[in-house]
Amino acid sequence: MLSISSRRLVRGGLGTLVGVLVLPLIGSAPAGAQQDTRGSAKAVAMTELDFLLGDYTCAYTDLTLEEPTTVTLNWDTKKTLEGKFYEMHLKSPAFEGRWVFGLNTVDNQYTSFYWDTWGNTGTASSPGWKRGMLRFQGPYVTPGGHADSKDEFRVVNSDRFTDDAFIRFEGQPWKQISHVDCRRS
Repeated sequence: MLSISSRRLVRGGLGTLVGVLVLPLIGSAPAGAQQDTRGSAKAVAMTELDFLLGDYTCAYTDLTLEEPTTVTLNWDTKKTLEGKFYEMHLKSPAFEGRWVFGLNTVDNQYTSFYWDTWGNTGTASSPGWKRGMLRFQGPYVTPGGHADSKDEFRVVNSDRFTDDAFIRFEGQPWKQISHVDCRRS
């Protein structure tokens, strides 16, 4: 059961933050990620998102609170639609969300769709791995209004990745809202 401060995190900051997740990864691109010597991505492939597949226990730190608070989330990702998309199921005692990743072959980039039980929805895209980071960025609708979001994924090793999420409301600078550290369960 969540404490009062944890419930506030989950209902307030966590809901807004998870709604605009942009998964950062600390480290280098996973094996198989193709990059040229200038750091620009070549043709993107779903296999470069394989680090997301499986069951993870994630430490979700809400950075929007006066005192940052960490709660545990479960993230599990499976292939769907003949492997053309990967669907992530995010869950805690007071929250549930879905995040679907796929390919936009016309523009040679990844695409994602997000929604959760608190009414956060959004889409984002990524040109692929650059300098060890995979950034998804795009428009979201949150309980606080329309916002731009970005998630920056980094792979630490084959059993661990991180996601740093940022949000920007119109006329405001980017603000980091969370840090998520996921370890294979």
